[in-house]
Amino acid sequence: MEPLLTIVVPAYNVEKYLAECLESLINQTMMNHKVIVVNDGSTDGTDAICRSYSNKYPQFITYISQKNKGLGGARNTGLKNVNTPYVTFLDSDDWLNINYVERFNKLIRDTDEDPDLIYTLPWVYDSVSKRIIPWKDKNYYDEIFKAQSGISTVCTNSRLTPQLYRLEVNACRKIYKKEFLDANKFTFPEGLKWEDVPGNFYLLHQANTVMALPETGFFYRTNQGGQITAGGGASRLDMIPIFKQLLDIQNKCEFNEIERGYVLRVIVDFSMWSVSVTNTQYISALLDGLHDIFVKISNGDIQFYLKNVCENVYSERNFIEKLQTNNYSELADYLERDKQSAVKSSIHCIQDHGFKYTCRLIARRYIMKQNV
Repeated sequence: MEPLLTIVVPAYNVEKYLAECLESLINQTMMNHKVIVVNDGSTDGTDAICRSYSNKYPQFITYISQKNKGLGGARNTGLKNVNTPYVTFLDSDDWLNINYVERFNKLIRDTDEDPDLIYTLPWVYDSVSKRIIPWKDKNYYDEIFKAQSGISTVCTNSRLTPQLYRLEVNACRKIYKKEFLDANKFTFPEGLKWEDVPGNFYLLHQANTVMALPETGFFYRTNQGGQITAGGGASRLDMIPIFKQLLDIQNKCEFNEIERGYVLRVIVDFSMWSVSVTNTQYISALLDGLHDIFVKISNGDIQFYLKNVCENVYSERNFIEKLQTNNYSELADYLERDKQSAVKSSIHCIQDHGFKYTCRLIARRYIMKQNV
């Protein structure tokens, strides 16, 4: 059979995890797919691993090496070289479920639909506790796609099911019809973190047919160090241009009221999270950018969001109102934020890794502070 699917794998300095990722792609229960690995200017042993696998499995793996362009740029390079009807993405420190390709082929074979987007349900692998835990929106996913039984025949779109916008934005959890991406001239933002956000809303708005694989899609590795979401540094500032791109898409595509509510949900969620963890060095610049964004959001959109989409009205209303005033810089009370963040982080750490690990971590951080 002609391959139906290409899996694009951007790789940057992942010599520790890359082989495990690629092994999951060449040991699928059905080998009806292609793989494009894009080495995005790695400086470690990533290149040698890529060449080894592409030489050993030339029928499956195409290897491309380029100067560093970031995750969005590496994905775009891979996308340009796709010649199969469908494409998906996999980060090089994660790995694919062994039945992924077979389940995808079965869905396409058994349906009369021609889906633009196919969702999958990832699972989280905690590198510290060695536990596999559910993806955070699993309940929404099961409800939308009726996936509890391991079978889903639901065919929908964002107009019929606006709750699709509640699903986490990760680009790797979706399979895309290549013709659909080309027709909408889709590319990822380059040179910015959080590049999944604008495209998630744009493509969901444009898609006529959305389906799902109810089984596990891929395993997302956390707590291995160096992850974007773990830091409070300069990358947080990338949220500002990403939010502006998202609002431009909302306006150009004439999103309806409920869609704008879900856009605001993502902006508020990311903003509150970032303000709580961003380092002192960058918090003022982050708040300046967020203030500029929130003063331009209409009061009608905010009121609709608070009434119909928001899950914690009191705290989110206060946060939004503060950002819209000239006193927004008061949110930079780093000492107070640091206390609140430390308590929340400790609780989550105990839940995820256990009490002993959390105590060791706190002690290690205390010693580091004393030595500064």
